[in-house]
Amino acid sequence: MSRPTDATLSNFFKRAVAEHEASMALVGEVERVLRFGDRCVRLRFAGDALAEAVTRAFLPRVVAADEAPVHATVCLWEESRLPHGASSVPWSDGEVGPRGLVRGASGERVVAVHEAGSLAVTLVDRDARSLLYRVPDASKLPWWERAAPLRPALFWALSEPGRHLVHAGAVGDARRGGVLLAGAGGSGKTTVALAALAAGMAYVADDYVLLHVTPGERGGDVGAGYADGEPVAWNMFATAKLDQGHLARFPQLAAAVTGVADLASEEKAVLDVAALMPASLLPSLPIRAVLVPRIRGGRTRLRRASAAQALLALAPSTAFQMPFDEGQVFASLASLARRVPAFALDVGDEPEELAQAVDSVLDLVAEGADAPNEPLALGATR
Repeated sequence: MSRPTDATLSNFFKRAVAEHEASMALVGEVERVLRFGDRCVRLRFAGDALAEAVTRAFLPRVVAADEAPVHATVCLWEESRLPHGASSVPWSDGEVGPRGLVRGASGERVVAVHEAGSLAVTLVDRDARSLLYRVPDASKLPWWERAAPLRPALFWALSEPGRHLVHAGAVGDARRGGVLLAGAGGSGKTTVALAALAAGMAYVADDYVLLHVTPGERGGDVGAGYADGEPVAWNMFATAKLDQGHLARFPQLAAAVTGVADLASEEKAVLDVAALMPASLLPSLPIRAVLVPRIRGGRTRLRRASAAQALLALAPSTAFQMPFDEGQVFASLASLARRVPAFALDVGDEPEELAQAVDSVLDLVAEGADAPNEPLALGATR
């Protein structure tokens, strides 16, 4: 099959719109509006089964339909609800690139993502800010799509210059702000985020944030006491994802997870942070520093890092996770790395030391103090 043309993708988009309308006529419509900072996204579900499966991770972001103007609309439905089946996709497996991005015509109006694990199809009409999301069956959504759903759709619905969905975590507190946790999968972002959460600190994300770094503009509705123009990380998902190591290290959190992390696969358990610790889940935090963790074991140690190290931890991982913007996120991440200090964190074995590291970074930034040149060991004997 040849590479789909813009006309081919546009025609498929029109057929998909008709599919969604037909599905809603059969099973009814369920509408939810989500607010991320100063942006609202409307979700129009065909039936309540998919609405229940997808919306759970967004419950703190659900608002009244008339609370604010809607920035984009996503229409969602299940192939299994269509009596005669869904339309076949007009591309071959060979035309599906990294993270499911379909290699269409250059500069196409309609963009498609076909995710390998969930088989979800996301279609985007970039001119109309209209998005479609089709899955085979809501009951068969994989764990990661329930824990952090609609990432490609929300990338296009919310992204603009200076505002991007970024592969990073964010923790801190409402008074001193937050740190952005930067690094590839397995670097220790979730471990540090869970340690901060277990210690009673504020939590925005362990894996994905909506990051706003536009200079000269207020970062969004983050509350009183934050300066205009600060980088801001907004919460996307009310969840955290725990592997077997996390379950052993954080037993107080492990008791509240859904699912069981499988040693024989990459499946993780999902923690509903909003349900377990609602006061700790904040809608946003101003970012005062970048923290670059790496798993080391032993004692936790903190030291200075360069802007280049911060950018190297942020940019490649985000580009791999969401290769949808042709590199536009790099300028925003470079701006962030220049504007806030960076710290490297050797992730040790004690969760209390990890929370202390976050606390120490926020104190250093608040005091205007420099990071130590030599590694600073953390713990009771510091």
